[in-house]
Amino acid sequence: MGNYEGLDNQLNKYLRLATFPIGMKLLENSEDLNAIKYLKKPEHKIALCQIFSYARYYGWTMGCTKEDNLCPLAEISIGFEKSNKLFEEGAFFIGRYNETKEAAKKTSSTMPQLKYGQYSAIVSGALSRIDFKPDLILIWGNSSQIMRLIQGYLWKRGGRISMSTFCDGVCADTISNAMLTGELQVAFPCLGDRRFGLAMDSDLIASIPFGIVEEIIEGMEKTHKAGTRYPIPYQISTPEFFLKLKKQMGRIKKN
Repeated sequence: MGNYEGLDNQLNKYLRLATFPIGMKLLENSEDLNAIKYLKKPEHKIALCQIFSYARYYGWTMGCTKEDNLCPLAEISIGFEKSNKLFEEGAFFIGRYNETKEAAKKTSSTMPQLKYGQYSAIVSGALSRIDFKPDLILIWGNSSQIMRLIQGYLWKRGGRISMSTFCDGVCADTISNAMLTGELQVAFPCLGDRRFGLAMDSDLIASIPFGIVEEIIEGMEKTHKAGTRYPIPYQISTPEFFLKLKKQMGRIKKN
């Protein structure tokens, strides 16, 4: 197994996830992929979000260079390609998500972006199996599971978290924004992640910078002990229907 099996066990102790938590790392030099154990590379060009689905559903460690990626939003968001005039003018969004050019330009301007040229490859794999130190831990879960992560995050910090999204380019919300802020990010799976990455209707995504994961786990442990848990402990009450039925059966037996 990998270097982070214990961390994976701790997350699953409190979350009981349906798919593997994944560790993700951005690489400055794509040649560094060659040093990663059990690495698989796509045989064909793919959308970036698909390497995450291979990792979380099957446990595979998947590498992707900027040349492998087909998603135009992802390549700009994580700095594989330079932002261009067409994107900045809203060409990706007008008539698709926004009615006017002005609205589409506004959407483009809000997308978090890493520095162009800083990274040339990305690798992700099941957290329990990877041998590289991840930048981020990505978790797909239902709203109750993501709620528990948020509660763990706020145990020491207090306050609340804010969520910012335009519901597309989930790579921007989960990777770029988390890398830029160093804070827990919660996002909706985008159209591509649903269509090509097998995200479910019930999924939310949590992106955890690696440096704060122990803090979140401690927070989940403390709040778990205080009674806030997953699965949510339902309050069990007496089934009145069966009480009534037993009384009826009792009267029938007497007769």
